[in-house]
Amino acid sequence: MSRWKKKADEKKISKWRISEHSTDHLMQAKGFVGGLLNLRKSEKLYRTYVKGVRNAALYNDEDKVYVDYKLDGTTTGRLSCTSYNAAKSMGVSFHTLPRETENNIRSIFVAPPGFRFITVDYASMELRVLAHIAKEYKMQKAFKDGIDLHKYTGSLLFNKSQDKVTKQERQVAKTTSFLIVYGGSKFQLSEIMRIPLRKADKVIETYKEVYSGIFQYMEFIEKFIRKNKYAYSIFGRRRNLPDIESKNYAVAAKAVRQGINFTIQSTASDILVCSLIGIAKKLEERGMKTRIVSTVHDSLEIISPDDEIDEACKIIHHEMVNYPYIKKHFGISFDVPLEIEILIGDSFGDGEEYFIESINDN
Repeated sequence: MSRWKKKADEKKISKWRISEHSTDHLMQAKGFVGGLLNLRKSEKLYRTYVKGVRNAALYNDEDKVYVDYKLDGTTTGRLSCTSYNAAKSMGVSFHTLPRETENNIRSIFVAPPGFRFITVDYASMELRVLAHIAKEYKMQKAFKDGIDLHKYTGSLLFNKSQDKVTKQERQVAKTTSFLIVYGGSKFQLSEIMRIPLRKADKVIETYKEVYSGIFQYMEFIEKFIRKNKYAYSIFGRRRNLPDIESKNYAVAAKAVRQGINFTIQSTASDILVCSLIGIAKKLEERGMKTRIVSTVHDSLEIISPDDEIDEACKIIHHEMVNYPYIKKHFGISFDVPLEIEILIGDSFGDGEEYFIESINDN
C-alpha cells in the first residue's frame, strides 16, 4: 500500500469515528449495556426475593418469612439482619431490599388484614451525629434552623446565596458530606460527580475551611487511635484497631477511616436501638397490638391496627425525636434536633407521609 493510500484510508477512518453514524452506534451500545445491567439487577432481585420469598413461604407452610438479627453481627454495633434458616422458619434479609419508585419489590411484604405498615426513617442521622460529636456549629445551626443542609453547604462551598445553588451544586455538596463521613477522597468525588479532579480537590479544600470543626475532630480521633489502638462512641462502644500499627501505609490509613466512621455510624445505630426499646416498652405498657417487625439501617418497620395508628405515631415520634430512653439511661442530650419521616401504607413498599407537625407530644 502506498504512503498516500494509507493516509487517505486513515482520514476516512477518522471521519467515520466522529460522524453522526458513529454517535448512534455508541448510543445503542450505551443502551445495550444499561439494559444488560438492569437485567442482571432484576435477575438478582428475582432470585433473592421473588423466588426466595416464595420458597421460604412454602417451606414455612405459611405466608411469612423470618429474619435473624445479630447484636454482634457488625464491627460498628449496627444491627445486622440475615436470612434465617431453621426448622419451619426460613426467611430472607430485609437489609438488602432496594427502594424503587416503580415496581417496588418491597411491596410483596404486606400488613395483615386490618393492619397497616408504619415505616419510620431518621432524617440525615449520620450527619446530625457528626455535627454533634464534632461540635461543628455551622452544621448544627443549619439543622436547628430546619433548612436544607445540602443547599446550605452548597452555598458555603460555592460562595452564593442558597436560592442560587443549582441542583448539581447541591448534589456535589451532599456527596462531599457523605464522602467525608466514610473517608472518601477527591478522586472518588471526581468519579462520582463526573467533575474534573482539580475541581473536586478545590471543593474538598473549601469544605475543610467551611466545616473546620469536622476535620479537627477527625484529627483528634486519628491521634487517639494511633495512641490507644481503638476508637470509642459516645455510648461507650469500642472498636479495637490493631492495624493502626501496620507498616503498610494503606492498611494503617484504612484503620483510621474505620475508627472515624465507627464513632459516627455506631452512635447512629445505638440511637435507633434505644428508640426501638423505648417504643416497644410504651406499646407493651399500653397493651397495644402495634408491634415492631423489622429494622432496616436507620429506619423502623412497624405494623399497627387501623384504630391504633394515631396513638402509635405519637409514641414513635416522642421516643425517636425526644429520645427519653437515651436521656434517662445515658444522660445524653444532642446539640442538634432529631427528625423523622413517617410513612403509612398497606405494604412495606408503599406509604404516604404522616405529617409530624400534626403530632402533639405530651
